[in-house]
Order: sequence, then C-alpha cells, then structure tokens
Amino acid sequence: MRRFAMTVLAAAGLAACTTFEGAVDNPIERSLTWFSFVAGDDIRAACSQDTEDRYRFVYNGVYERQIRAYELVTTEEGALLTARARNRAGNVARFQFQNPLGPWELRRSDATLSADTVSALVAALDRDVAAAPPAAGQRLRSNSFYWTVAVCRFGAFTLHAFEQDRVALGELAFRALLLAEDGTDVAFAEAKRIEGFSENAFEIRINRSGDGIAGRL
Repeated sequence: MRRFAMTVLAAAGLAACTTFEGAVDNPIERSLTWFSFVAGDDIRAACSQDTEDRYRFVYNGVYERQIRAYELVTTEEGALLTARARNRAGNVARFQFQNPLGPWELRRSDATLSADTVSALVAALDRDVAAAPPAAGQRLRSNSFYWTVAVCRFGAFTLHAFEQDRVALGELAFRALLLAEDGTDVAFAEAKRIEGFSENAFEIRINRSGDGIAGRL
C-alpha cells in the first residue's frame, strides 16, 4: 500500500504536463490531469455556440482531506448532474485486492435536474460571481478551502474562483443547491482556518485574464 501511495503521489507531481480529457474517475489519471481539470481545459476546447452549456464546480476542502466535483451539462429538459467526492485520500478501509485503486477513488452519483432547478442554480452562481472578487490573479492553495467553477455558456468560456480568505464560502448561494442534488453520501467538509503552508501542498494561480491557469507551484 505504501509503495502504491508513493507511485500515485509521484504521478501527481507530473500534473502540469498533462491535459485533462475526461478521465477523472481513474485516480492516477486524475492526479496527472488535476490542474487541467480544475482549469476546465476540456470545456474551453469544446466550447462554441453549437455546444450545450456546461458547468464544472470543484471544491477543494484541503486537497488531501476532501475534494468534490460537480459536472452539469444542460439538456432541452433541464440538465444532467454528475457529483463526485472523496474524503481523505488513501483511506485503506476502502482497499480491496480486486480494486487496489479504491482508497483513491471518488464516490459518484448522477441526477437529472429540471429546467427550474437549473435556472435557480445558474442564477445563484451569477449572484455569487457578482459579489466575489475577480478570479484573475488569485492563488489557490491546496491546503485551504476554495471553489472553482469552469463555465461554457452561450459559447463563451469563463473561470471563477471563490477562496476562503476572500469569500464567505458558507454563504455561497450555489453551494446549497448543488449539495441538495449530491447523492455521493460523502459528508461536506466545511471551511476552517488553516495556518501555514504544508510541505506537500501545491498552489494554482489563475491567469491575468481570469480564464485559465497561469502557473502551478
């Protein structure tokens, strides 16, 4: 188990070199593409006037302790929502020989949302974005709490960030609506004050235009 954990951590160190292409369920591929996943590189690449609106909400509740991701894809009737979440990475209680990656996997749930629910969620996000500082230039630490939201809407891509030192995360309007549709059974980790910067932590820096990631430390 320890040898496997070191392999996964080593893979994570290569994340800056790999573009996400839709394989977040595999722990190793997720480690390799995490920065790209958070940035929504795949959403940006596919975004056009001819594509459906897409939203990717990512919650970093101290990366080693909890991550959550919500993929919302609009349909004519409303939207499809896929929720994924895990608590502390490498939980050996979930290890099985037939599934050695279990301790690093995300629990998943799927839901179909009505048009009214989607409208409420999008309106909530718009209110939160309007009340928050611009995402451009923000530095997001893995050993802190934050949300990012990558959006393709009406053919335009945007990236939003809500970091605990800048926004009251517990008051975000979109959060309650997402959690109401979350069937992963992973309890939500509320934001707490974190002091210092741990040795194995990393940082994501949003670019000056606020539509992508400029650096990873």
